[in-house]
Parts: sequence; C-alpha cells; structure tokens
Amino acid sequence: MKTIYIFDMDGTLTPSRREMTPDFEEFYSKWAKHHTFFLVSGSNLEKIKEQVPQYILDMSEGVFTCGGNQLWLDGKLSYNHEFKPEEDLINFLKEKLSNSPYPVRAGNHIEDRGSMLNFSIVGRDCSLEERLEYFEYDVQSNERSIISDEIINKWSNLDAVIGGQISIDITPKGMNKSQVLSEVKKFYSDGRYIFIGDRTMEGGNDYPLAKIMNEKENCAVYQAGAPSAEDGYKDTQIILEKLDRDEEV
Repeated sequence: MKTIYIFDMDGTLTPSRREMTPDFEEFYSKWAKHHTFFLVSGSNLEKIKEQVPQYILDMSEGVFTCGGNQLWLDGKLSYNHEFKPEEDLINFLKEKLSNSPYPVRAGNHIEDRGSMLNFSIVGRDCSLEERLEYFEYDVQSNERSIISDEIINKWSNLDAVIGGQISIDITPKGMNKSQVLSEVKKFYSDGRYIFIGDRTMEGGNDYPLAKIMNEKENCAVYQAGAPSAEDGYKDTQIILEKLDRDEEV
C-alpha cells in the first residue's frame, strides 16, 4: 500500500515564518526524492515561497494554501474557494484590535487572502522578536483562543482557529484543512495517509485535518513538537526517519 504524506509547514517543516534551515533542507530534499507528499499551509503561495525552496515545492504532488482553500499543481491554481467577509466581521476584528491591552502594533492586522481572513493583534509586519514576545503573552492570556471562541459563537457559519504564533485563521465553516484529505484521495484513492503538523490539538489550525484523519482507517497523525517550539522540524525529521525504519522491518 502506497504511503502519502501531508505536511503542515510553519513549525513542522520550517521555523514559524522563516526559511527552512540548511540542515533540514538537506535531509528533506533527500527524503522527498523517494516519497509522495503534499504540503498544506494557512499562508498564501507567495509567503510559502519565502520559506520553502522552489525545487522542494516542485517535488510535491501539490500545495494547499489558505488552509486548504486553494490547491496549486505545477505552480498553477487548480481550485480556489472564495470567501468574502461581511462588514460586521471586519468591524468586530477592528474592535478587538482597538481593545486589546497588548501594546505593540506592527501593521497588517487584517489580511484578506481571498479564501480566508487572517487576523493578528500584534500585526503580521512584526519583527521576529515582537512575534515571540506576543506569542509568550498569548500563552499566558489566551487572547487568541478567547477571540476565536467569540467568533465561532457569534457567527455560526464561520470557523476560527489559532494559526502560527500570532494570528487567527477565519474561514467559512468546514472550509479549513479538514477538506485536504478528500482532495488528496482524488489523486490517491487507495493508500496509507500520514499527516504531520505542530498544531494538531483542538483549537489549532491543524486540528480539523487531524480530527478527520484520526477517525479514518489507514490514516495516522503525528505531532511535530509543542506549539511553543521553534524547532518542530527536528521532530519531523525524527518521525520520518523512524517511519522509514519501520517500513524496512
């Protein structure tokens, strides 16, 4: 039975919003030559290309962006689930931004990615240091979890999940990473499916896909590091090496 891998990106293959490290790139590029895999990220393709070398993207079967709402095959957009947020949602997010006690504002707080809305209190233009400082604040305050729950309770037709270290991903209900497995099965209908992500726990943006796969036969889910870890890609390497050893036995 053929094994098909599905990888989250931030925190799983790369440090959050940074380039793949040279050591892991060397390992992964060799591994990728002998395995079938898809990538899935909450980011758009432009941001993914800033983190993952183009030749590795070319080795994948496909790249799911915007939380699974876009699929890119051979660099071309295969499908795009559009999402046009209502004005009352935008106003709600602006109010949360205004009322948050967190003092730093770095710009680009509400990012419309066409297929999803990304919201960040500190702002996506923040520096790495500001990103880590906000993440530590959020761990203590649960600010993103509280806002996500408010969105879900206020809009029954929306999903809101924690994405990366500083943001919230907002999509129409069901239009999240949970749809990736059924799309992958259109290419490989009979196989063993393995998902590796760093936010597979409830509330994380990997959870919708992890939940679906945990309920299916011939599926497995692996956690790459803790959500607070910057080096989840090291866990990914350990997981892949172990899986390869197990297949050899």
